[in-house]
Amino acid sequence: MRLGGEEQIPWMLAKFGLLGTTSLVLTSLVLMTLAGWGLAWVVWLVRSRGGEDAEAPGASSGLAGFTWREDES
Repeated sequence: MRLGGEEQIPWMLAKFGLLGTTSLVLTSLVLMTLAGWGLAWVVWLVRSRGGEDAEAPGASSGLAGFTWREDES
């Protein structure tokens, strides 16, 4: 059985057209990017308002004391 052209087109492309589908994809990418920036801003804001319990600027954190040894490679 041979399928017609419409059955082979993805449903979103068939419903919204090429420009509509492209617009939806680009809009979702922009929204995800803005959500990431917003999350980073909120984390920065929370960390900057930490007060006395926040890390001191010179405090060691993360991998500050890490050294790579040749015998572990």
